[in-house]
Amino acid sequence: MKTSALIAAGALLVGGVGGYVIGSGGQEEVKAPENDRPGRAKRAPAHPGSSVGEAARGGGISAGSLREVLAEPGHTNRIMSLLQYYADLDPSQFESEMQKLQGLPMSQRMLAMNLLFSRWAETDPQGALEQSKTMGFPEMFMARAGVVSGWAASNPEGLAKQYTENPGDFRMGGPGGRGGGDTVGMIAGEWAKQNPEAALKWARTLEGSESGQAISGIFNELAQQDPKAAVTMAAGLSAEERMDAYKSIAESWAISDYSAADRWISGLTGEERSEARLLAVESLANINPSRAAGETLKLPEGEERDELIADVSREWAREDAGAALDWLTTNGGEGAIEEGIGRVVGTLAREDSARAMEYIESQPVGIARDNAVQGYIYGNREAAPADTIRLAETISGEESRQRAVTRVAYQWAREEPAAAIEYVNSSAVIGEESKGRILEMAERAATGEETGGGRGFDRGPRGR
Repeated sequence: MKTSALIAAGALLVGGVGGYVIGSGGQEEVKAPENDRPGRAKRAPAHPGSSVGEAARGGGISAGSLREVLAEPGHTNRIMSLLQYYADLDPSQFESEMQKLQGLPMSQRMLAMNLLFSRWAETDPQGALEQSKTMGFPEMFMARAGVVSGWAASNPEGLAKQYTENPGDFRMGGPGGRGGGDTVGMIAGEWAKQNPEAALKWARTLEGSESGQAISGIFNELAQQDPKAAVTMAAGLSAEERMDAYKSIAESWAISDYSAADRWISGLTGEERSEARLLAVESLANINPSRAAGETLKLPEGEERDELIADVSREWAREDAGAALDWLTTNGGEGAIEEGIGRVVGTLAREDSARAMEYIESQPVGIARDNAVQGYIYGNREAAPADTIRLAETISGEESRQRAVTRVAYQWAREEPAAAIEYVNSSAVIGEESKGRILEMAERAATGEETGGGRGFDRGPRGR
């Protein structure tokens, strides 16, 4: 009985498959969409490896009942126990186990749904796929992601054949969204572990961007094993295919040995070199943002460098928001600052709210200040709502101002319902529909009723 695909699915969930942050309790949390500026497309992160032996079965974990598993403290403990729980199931139990998920809170249901369908796909991929088609969103999304991860890890060649014959089965809610890019990337990457030549042959039969995604999946996997061999294999591809391969190699190699990747990239020419370097630095930012900052400044000035500066500053802020702010505002152009400042100030607001406010107060009216204010509001949840709502009112963009004021009003309604009711009744910023929901929440809070997280308004600043 294999567990490797289940572990891969678990790793994907830790990273937030489908945009869900799977928390420890029953509250639903939703990641703010990145919504990056038009230009260089964001590339999907590398799919985690799934060859982990019998880790889930060898750890001495007693799965117990599903409810007991989900009640365990610690997110990692829950995932490992779910791996054990589903690995021990007989295939005849899959459908009845699916019914058990319906009464769970959303976060727990999504986690369990993905792992159950990954296990299901190891033994009956067609049955798991057909069952996923009967679900609504977001359950279908998570079930389909599980089907793909389990099927790809256990029989990538079979899944490739299914995808080629029926690509529509993996679109509109599958891991590739409207297209199948992520799906073919996962298939090809898993197949490359067994037979890279056959995987590449299949990838070249696909059309358009899907071919590129599959080639990227193959060379990401090969570069993790032996980047020099991956480069040699890529050299025989057509120019367009080679570009996809080189980008993927650069991303992967930059994480394992940036200096070696940099020497290889320096030997490339033209667009291949510039694209590979951009992807390598972006990948480096995930593990060493301060070094990535220095490498970014070696690139020629322009829109792509500014976009990368924004990306790196956001990653660096996780480690040192003050340093990230200094670097971004010193080296970034107008576009870079507008794009990166919200996340940087939002992180800084949690560490040093006074400095974050000092920056905001020094800025003229405009997009950069608006984004900084939104970052502060969404980042500093310890600030008094009475103060942050006045700050939100200074946002110059009408939609952004309304969104920020409404978000703070929800928080205020939970914490100080009487003050929130007075403010909301006199506000010209909050829409009438939102006013009604906020007032309802405030009235419930005033009676001591649990109000939860506020209908999804605890989201971060959109696109910043």
